[in-house]
Amino acid sequence: MASIKVITYNVQGLNSPSKRGQVIHFLKRNKADVCLLQETHFRRNKIPTMNRLFYSQWFHAGSESKASRGVSIGLSRNVNFTLIDKCSDPEGRYIFIKGKMGTSTVSIGNIYAPNIDQVTWLIKMLKKLSSFSDGTLFLGGDFNIALNPIIDTSSGKSTIRFKALAKLSRALQSLYLVDSWRALNPSTLLRTA
Repeated sequence: MASIKVITYNVQGLNSPSKRGQVIHFLKRNKADVCLLQETHFRRNKIPTMNRLFYSQWFHAGSESKASRGVSIGLSRNVNFTLIDKCSDPEGRYIFIKGKMGTSTVSIGNIYAPNIDQVTWLIKMLKKLSSFSDGTLFLGGDFNIALNPIIDTSSGKSTIRFKALAKLSRALQSLYLVDSWRALNPSTLLRTA
């Protein structure tokens, strides 16, 4: 599998056509092969058309009741991806896809965690992702938590207790996930097969 550039982006709403255009322009300019968008605000039955000129495949999860949620995965036309399976949250908090990228099996996950009880929720999602995923795993999103407060926050502190952060860290390690590039994207994780 060649080098893949993944960008994760909390877009804070994409229902405006001009904002969708701005986001696509940003992703193209930064040469994202895989884009993970959170907080799209798409309703499950009212997902607008996304530009397919550069990002030829889109996968979405939206909520019926909460417009503040929604996650999407976009794949560049340069990515040779064939979908095998998809798992999405009816509340718009996560979407997982699995397929062939060339000859390699890959899984891609995008998570938008709630801003309360994140550790419990994330551990539950990681278990679900573990049973779904196969091959190389790309996981990103907005976890609403600093995985390493010393590095990830300006104060070096977290409101989440150390024991809870350690438990989450163990859950991430159990999937062999590693922080791919903390300086650019603190919530993008990668597991290699």
